[in-house]
Amino acid sequence: KLRRYFHQHPELALQEVETSAYIQKYLKNLGYEVNHVEPTGIIAELPGLSDREKMVVLRAEMDALPIQEQTDMAYASVNDGCMHACGHDVHTAALLGAAKILSQLKDELDGNVKLCFQPAEETIGGADLMVEDGILENPKVDYVIGMHVEPNEKIGTASIEPGPVSSYPDFFEVKFIGRGGHGSFPSKSIDPILPAVETYNLLNLISKKVSPLEPCVVQICRFNAGTYDAIIPNEAVIAGTVRTLHRHNREFVKEQMDKIIKNISEIYGVEYKFSYRGKTFPVYNTPEIIEAVRESVKDVFNKGFVVNQSFKIGGDDFCFFSENTPATYIIVGSANEDKETQYPLHNPKFNVDEEVIKIGAAAFAKIAYDYLNGKYKGI
Repeated sequence: KLRRYFHQHPELALQEVETSAYIQKYLKNLGYEVNHVEPTGIIAELPGLSDREKMVVLRAEMDALPIQEQTDMAYASVNDGCMHACGHDVHTAALLGAAKILSQLKDELDGNVKLCFQPAEETIGGADLMVEDGILENPKVDYVIGMHVEPNEKIGTASIEPGPVSSYPDFFEVKFIGRGGHGSFPSKSIDPILPAVETYNLLNLISKKVSPLEPCVVQICRFNAGTYDAIIPNEAVIAGTVRTLHRHNREFVKEQMDKIIKNISEIYGVEYKFSYRGKTFPVYNTPEIIEAVRESVKDVFNKGFVVNQSFKIGGDDFCFFSENTPATYIIVGSANEDKETQYPLHNPKFNVDEEVIKIGAAAFAKIAYDYLNGKYKGI
């Protein structure tokens, strides 16, 4: 019920007002002390446990994506151009399920629980806002837990791997500025589409210069130019994403892009504006406790543990939590044999086997419970 409400009423980054209000009401009914973090974030704690030394944070994201949903589900998005196509509705519902479990086990916990519902994972890195607001301090947090659904893996499986489990997710935009004119007389204009096409082709060659043993993706995801059949436009824009696992490759790709764009603009006689941004970095799982965590949830993930490679090219601002605090980030299988559950993340037909909600809730709660009760000796 929770997941379907969130799915039907998605909100974009920093606009999660109704989502936040719904979550706060639910948590207060469970007895949590709830604090609002501007603009839409939530921090909640179990009351009466402030004298206990250990503190664990469980985190979920609330924001949706600017995608027009193309499913025929009864609970499909009612907000045009907005969809939970990355599973944040599932993560939020699972964390609320864990909140209910842990509230019922409150007297058995040798420590305290802090819940984090964060905005803007898809855009500005809302986790950073929560960290800046002090979620890892006062009292100091000893351990953080996050999760993400994965349609490339079957329901009942999980990937819990040591070390880096995601990439540097960077984004770029290139605007070529020419001189518009009539399509019948191109010699009187400077066509910006030509350099954009040439740049598109050359950018796709950059990854071939990187070792195949070191994942590197350079992908153009947007190409905009023109308004009418007989008008040469003033501008053409290409934009996309870069994914690398290693800092040296990240720097290499940007240098190559700079060189290509500068040379192409000179050849075609156009001006250009190039922006390259990347705020987040790889999420890091504390190696010392991986085996203990797997032992904790081996019954939850009854189909076993897998090594998931596809998510390593993904990105997540959970890195701001795992940067200086021991952490576990779980990749949770969310697909069954039905193809409707196998569409990739960020696809307008994305959906999950809803059993993953209960599985995620159980995993959140079990890891927190076992950590607070002393089962993880590595941290």
